[in-house]
Amino acid sequence: MMTVWIALQQFPISGSNRGACETVNAHDVALYQQDVAQEQSVAKIVLGQFICERTLLRGIIVHSAGDYAQLLARLTRRSTPAFVRLMNSEAKKLGMQHTHYVDETGISSGDVSTAHDQVILTENLMMSEPIIRSIAVLKQVWLPVEGVVGTYTPDLGRNGVVGVKSGYTEAAGGCDAMAIDLRLNHTTLTTYIVVLGQQSSSALALSGQVALSLYYSLRPSIAREVTPTGIAIQWIGSSSDLVTPTT
Repeated sequence: MMTVWIALQQFPISGSNRGACETVNAHDVALYQQDVAQEQSVAKIVLGQFICERTLLRGIIVHSAGDYAQLLARLTRRSTPAFVRLMNSEAKKLGMQHTHYVDETGISSGDVSTAHDQVILTENLMMSEPIIRSIAVLKQVWLPVEGVVGTYTPDLGRNGVVGVKSGYTEAAGGCDAMAIDLRLNHTTLTTYIVVLGQQSSSALALSGQVALSLYYSLRPSIAREVTPTGIAIQWIGSSSDLVTPTT
């Protein structure tokens, strides 16, 4: 998600704009083949393929395609070390004090973060980049060469879930950054919950179940209240459960 954040800072997308584009080269294909060999989540690419930013975002958010994240980073025309330095710099600016990146995909064991930090990033992405919200709700997308791929986000489209992204590695377990729309009469409030480190034979599904359980446990702490200026949505639970966005 940090790779997406940085790319959109440099190449914003609005409306139906497809964004910046590039041609897949031999190095990109070699990285893709390496990802396949390591059984990472990918979307197929071929030498000479012309691909644009909007497509890359759809593959990353919906299908967690690590090779698409590498291509998205290359759009910025920075070397991998320079891009990773920027990732860590942006993390500090956002207040992600316990996050450190070593690659563009987040797959390496050297990439570390916390649920709190990932809530900060998730909320800022969803609030600042309308294209991410529009992609996160999609259950499946069509990608060139690969074809139709589905989401890995558990419960998407049910129980108010509107995104955002899930992921898995053996070391990290099942992880889910979940956005849930809460409707109170005529007011809709998007809430964010991040769950990391779930271990089971169905780790992604479990991470979604845990995220929903956390949501339901916190739901009574969100209420409509009468204030001096009218009706407002108020948090009536512990202040320690809140994360303030930085944008």
